[in-house]
Amino acid sequence: MGSRTDRWSGDSVAWAGGAAVLVLVAALVVGLGLVVCFGDGIPAAAAANPVPSASTGVVGDNDNDLYVGTGGVIYPSSQWRSDSAGRRAAAGCEGCGWRITVSCTRAQIHAGGCPASRVGCRLGTLRVAVWVQHPGGPWLLVGFACQGPRAPRTVADIGSAVHDREVALLPPLRLGVEPPDGALVGLPAVFRSGQRASGLNRVRLPVLNLNVVLTAQPRWHWLFGDVGEIWTAKPGGRWPDISVSHAYRRTGRVRVWVQSIWRAEFTAEGLGPFPVPGPPLTQDSALLLVVRPAHGVLVG
Repeated sequence: MGSRTDRWSGDSVAWAGGAAVLVLVAALVVGLGLVVCFGDGIPAAAAANPVPSASTGVVGDNDNDLYVGTGGVIYPSSQWRSDSAGRRAAAGCEGCGWRITVSCTRAQIHAGGCPASRVGCRLGTLRVAVWVQHPGGPWLLVGFACQGPRAPRTVADIGSAVHDREVALLPPLRLGVEPPDGALVGLPAVFRSGQRASGLNRVRLPVLNLNVVLTAQPRWHWLFGDVGEIWTAKPGGRWPDISVSHAYRRTGRVRVWVQSIWRAEFTAEGLGPFPVPGPPLTQDSALLLVVRPAHGVLVG
């Protein structure tokens, strides 16, 4: 669903924090002649129609990238320095490529290329430009952000972590039936899953240091052990709830089986929703049920 590469160190950017870091980055970048001052310092024509290099599609020098990747990339609003449409564009393009490039270094501020009042990033972070490329299209500048010591998180990174959390959060499936001592021919047996129709409704989770909200909705597939089979959006319940019920025509022993199928989505830092990756999660439960003949009783 997505990938990310750090073009400076291969795996991760080493940050020492504070002003020393910004000076070190500036020295490396300016010393190698790699930085183009984007933002207020970028020529208008280049911002409107950035020209990718022939080999990797990076604006300017290829080594100008801090990170490159595919799929959506998530920036919290606290780190974003442009309009919200750009933040959504960076996050929401599943088939896109993206690049995080150096936007403004301490050396450029001292040189007057990027006035300090236009940077707006706290100490220990670096102003960067965020570019998105739709398949077959040009690289588009969608906004600016303050990049800290951690690599930006992709939608795929977050989705994988949310999937693992979802597995742990699913309520158990506990198949039950009434009457508990067996069904009677011709009378409906009432079944329940022991779960709620609402599923996991807007569960707030801290995931990879981001604010994530998970929603997972179940459906149930019931096999009653004879020819009966239904799909429901209701979990069943105890009498008098007969939303999941079945009347048997013959006596004997039957194996009743139910499966819950969970489809989930999440938002991250207010962006999304995105589907949780992978196939839907499933749970299974079964019980043996004795079906007895029903006898009339004369009263009065």
